[in-house]
Amino acid sequence: MDRRAARDRCSLMPQRLSKATLSAVVVTAALILSVAAATTLLARNLYTGAITDGKSQADRFVTGAQAAVNRSLLGVDVLLASLSSLLNLDSMQADWLEGPLAGKLIQGATRQNLLVRNVWLMDAQGTVVASSESQGAETNPETPPSFVSEAINVPVSTLIISQPVISPRSAEQVLFFGRHLKLADGSKLLAVAEVPVNLITTILVQGADISQLEATLERGNGQLLASMPAQDALNGVILNPALGSNASVNAREMQSRIQQRPALVASRPMLYNDLLITASIPMETVMADWRFQVRLIGLVGLAFSLFLAGAGFAAVRYLQSMGRAQRSISDAKATTDRALESMESGFLLLDAQRKVVTWNRRYLEMYPWQAGEIKAGASFEKMLMVTALETLGDVPEEARVQWVANRMSLMSQGVHSHEREFPNGRIIEITERGTPDGGVVIVYQDVTRLRRASAEIEQLAFFDPLTGLPNRRLLTDRLQQALVATVRSGRHGALLFMDLDHFKTLNDTLGHDVGDLLLQQVAQRVKGCVREADTVARLGGDEFVVMLLDLSPDAAEAARQTRLVGDNVLRSINEPYTLKGKHYRSSCSLGAAMFGEKQQSAAELLKQADIAMYQVKNTGRNALCFFDPGMLAIIESRANLENDLRRGISESQFELYYQLQVTDNGTPVGAEALIRWHHPLRGLVLPGEFINLAEETNLIVPIGQWVLEQACKQLAEWQATPETAELQLSVNVSARQFRQPEFVEHVRATLRASGARASLLKLELTESLVLDNVDDTIEKMHALKSLGVRFSMDDFGTGHSSLAYLTRLPLDQLKIDQSFVHNIGLQAADSMIIQTIIGMGNNLGLEVLAEGVETEAQRAFLAAHGCHLCQGYLFGRPQPIDAFNGGLITEEITA
Repeated sequence: MDRRAARDRCSLMPQRLSKATLSAVVVTAALILSVAAATTLLARNLYTGAITDGKSQADRFVTGAQAAVNRSLLGVDVLLASLSSLLNLDSMQADWLEGPLAGKLIQGATRQNLLVRNVWLMDAQGTVVASSESQGAETNPETPPSFVSEAINVPVSTLIISQPVISPRSAEQVLFFGRHLKLADGSKLLAVAEVPVNLITTILVQGADISQLEATLERGNGQLLASMPAQDALNGVILNPALGSNASVNAREMQSRIQQRPALVASRPMLYNDLLITASIPMETVMADWRFQVRLIGLVGLAFSLFLAGAGFAAVRYLQSMGRAQRSISDAKATTDRALESMESGFLLLDAQRKVVTWNRRYLEMYPWQAGEIKAGASFEKMLMVTALETLGDVPEEARVQWVANRMSLMSQGVHSHEREFPNGRIIEITERGTPDGGVVIVYQDVTRLRRASAEIEQLAFFDPLTGLPNRRLLTDRLQQALVATVRSGRHGALLFMDLDHFKTLNDTLGHDVGDLLLQQVAQRVKGCVREADTVARLGGDEFVVMLLDLSPDAAEAARQTRLVGDNVLRSINEPYTLKGKHYRSSCSLGAAMFGEKQQSAAELLKQADIAMYQVKNTGRNALCFFDPGMLAIIESRANLENDLRRGISESQFELYYQLQVTDNGTPVGAEALIRWHHPLRGLVLPGEFINLAEETNLIVPIGQWVLEQACKQLAEWQATPETAELQLSVNVSARQFRQPEFVEHVRATLRASGARASLLKLELTESLVLDNVDDTIEKMHALKSLGVRFSMDDFGTGHSSLAYLTRLPLDQLKIDQSFVHNIGLQAADSMIIQTIIGMGNNLGLEVLAEGVETEAQRAFLAAHGCHLCQGYLFGRPQPIDAFNGGLITEEITA
């Protein structure tokens, strides 16, 4: 029985062993399936986390790069915009600008911006008028085609950025930044800055250490401006797809911008329109840790499957593997925490219940009162209540609760951005984005300096920096609106154009700093004479404009109201000033133009007020004058005459007439060349009708050159005939013509080309011309005397000549003005003046010639007192050359 029992026990053992094996197999299979399922689930979660971390990393990088590049671009923009005030462009015209001096000022400003290599100031034709380059090394920048015209023709001055081009001087790629600046006459100059692309690339990557990162600066249409890694061959190429309409979305999976491989791409719009920053992190980089972790988990699962027979050993291995995985996750979290702490922006992460998960140091710097409240799991709503107590001031509790409720409700709107200005003036831009698990990521960016810079640019664009008054641009905008409003309301308005009298004299004698003080005080006085609703603006220089609104519907009453304001302005301006301890009195000229009865343009109304102001200037100053259409007719007539004069020069409508000069016994010695204009409609026009206009418009220079050339040709023709070979020819020289730097060389070249003898050419100069710049006059006269040219002082005695200067001048002749000759025998004083001039000329060894001699009595008086040269109707009127030559022949035959 004992053995049977033993056999039974022995037979049951294999059964028990097989059941245990089966159980082990089943348990092992179950464990293997469980491990496989767990491995798959964990790999999926890690995949999602890797994608989320990659997107966050891309978003953080592109946000930082956006701020860095924005600061740099704004620096360039502020540099270009500041040139207007630096060079005082709004008070000068293009031909006033002194290139070397302006270049030095621009060079000093450029050195303050390490991003900018060179700065040029160009006119609308692309010609450089001033440059930051060293003197003598100025060159035109090689800007892309149409860049200058595009930048200078934009309606509102803004920063324009070119496509990348190769600089011929440095053989590197550069970008040109342009902003146009207005001069006092409304014309424009273009400020252009050259920025190397590699400097922008350096700012773009801002030291980021992301493997295989691609960062680009591009336009909304996809045009590449700069990239990292640098791809010079692609700069300027259009990248596809263009991101212009999707520049503010979260990072997303798509092809990288440069190498076109799978990546996470984030983009942000820049401060300037149509520019954006992108960051592309290849999926290979994003998923590198995930692949490592998946391999690790797979190995762990395989180990569990292979060693399930040793459950304890497998458990240990499993726990060790899980420990390694946990450490990897902790390390990744630590890396993320370090990245958050290095951010320039504040960062706060909330879970789905709006509880705090994590934050960074920058957040507490912006919200220091949260230091005692914030912790993991803290309620964001309670934190907002603390912020409300700190920033809303003394408001009812209900208002704080409502503010917190409104703030919490914004979080449910997905991506949302808004700004918050604190009592200390700091402006924080707050951007909220939802997370996949229902939480919220909040980024706080301090944009105080950016907003202040934008405000300063707007101030420079619309207000005069010296007086703080609206400038021409803002006045034009307000005036255009007022013109529409007055026509609609039926009430009148008025425009007063004010110009200070003798302001240039103040600047020249006491200095521009004193002039600036006067302009500031004048601005305050004029503002005190008008209502709050009226506008006082400064157009530039010493020109101010007052716009009066809401005047009476009756035109006469509105004019009376305008005159009251104008009289108040005149009285206020006439009050004494104290300028740096000096007492000064000023006055102004006011032109008024009414509006409201018909539709007008702002430019037309300003022109009318300006015309009325100049009418005051021409009639004595320190008064008010209303615009009259007759004034415009005078201006238009003058403009038409100027246009005709220009056409007359181009179409050779001028002719020289010659008036004989003789001795007291009637022997011809020469002639004076006098210009006549054969106008196609007006007929023969005498010099008195157009010479003054020619002087004002500088057309006297080409006219004077033509007269000189024709006179020399005539001298050369006379030289070919013995009877006329010794005739002299006098030519009047204008002040503008004489002051030309190349005047002496032009006379020399004209004599050489014509073959005329220089000793027979006599240049007539006026007293005012001679005394304007005596040293320059003497230098040029001696240079021409060395050629043999002779000089005569025209209209002597009518000016204010200095005898000391007279003795220094290499003159050959004095001409007695015809106004004295006409009064011979009529006014004793004029006869005495003539005798004095004759005696002075004889004592100085100079010829004396009297012009305007019309009677035999006048000739006899002059001869009796020692004047032996005459010119006038008594001997012959001015004649064309054929008639003049014929008269000479007649005299020869008679003789």
